Amino acid sequence: MVKTFFIPNKQSILGQQEIHTAKSILGLVEGLESHSYDAVYLRQPLNRLEYIECAVVGKSQFLFKVRYLDSQNGYQVIIPDLITRADWEIVEELLRALSSKVGEAVEGLADFDLENYFQETVKNYLADKAARLGFCQGILSTIYFDKKDLESFLEEDGLARFEELVKRVQGSDAYPSSAKFYPDGEGKIHGVYHLAQGVKTILPKEPVIPAPYVEQLVGKELVWEIDLVKISGDGSKPEDYEAVARLDYKAFLGALPRELYQDLDANQVEVGPVSGEDFDNLVKGN
Repeated sequence: MVKTFFIPNKQSILGQQEIHTAKSILGLVEGLESHSYDAVYLRQPLNRLEYIECAVVGKSQFLFKVRYLDSQNGYQVIIPDLITRADWEIVEELLRALSSKVGEAVEGLADFDLENYFQETVKNYLADKAARLGFCQGILSTIYFDKKDLESFLEEDGLARFEELVKRVQGSDAYPSSAKFYPDGEGKIHGVYHLAQGVKTILPKEPVIPAPYVEQLVGKELVWEIDLVKISGDGSKPEDYEAVARLDYKAFLGALPRELYQDLDANQVEVGPVSGEDFDNLVKGN
């Protein structure tokens, strides 16, 4: 469920007015940047690009899309199914500024209410009875939520609870560990996470296959593991990092002392930083 707003390009007896460049559209909101194209491409009329993904660094939690549809002779602004109030303020500012620049009204804005949109989105997630976890892709991180979270989002101040969850995850200063995949001689694929000594790290409670690998790994037997990595020197060179133990991932998380991690969301924990005796004890657990 995504919401699309439309601004028709102004027509006159002389024909359609010039299509604005991506750069000129971004310039309508202070700090708005493209996260899909480098600056050199932004000088082109917007219809020459598939779309631009936009955000204000330091304020946005999610990206939204702006594109021009030649088939409909107008601009589309597309927001994701879950956004924060700060994100909506940016989108609304752009919609009103672009509408003023083009000279046409925004279709779909007058009857839009963010709270209602949020509530309907949450209900749609809850309607999927088979899903144990839901997620949304933030500008920096993926945010996971479960049924309990979703039900709390429907309560009073539910949007505020969602915003708090998003900010907690994306505000973490921990390193987000992503699995690397290696085949072995027995036809199995090993998905390996890493936890480095002294480095605060985000790990999933249940391993996740990144989207680019999903098709490649369909039907494969996956073995999930974690490498514990010691750092020597100043950590500036590859040889400063040495994997000193490879553990079964599920067993590792199950044995991880509670004081060494905290929950971030329904499927992510922030671990460490683990060093000294604590790290040595984890290695000895191999």
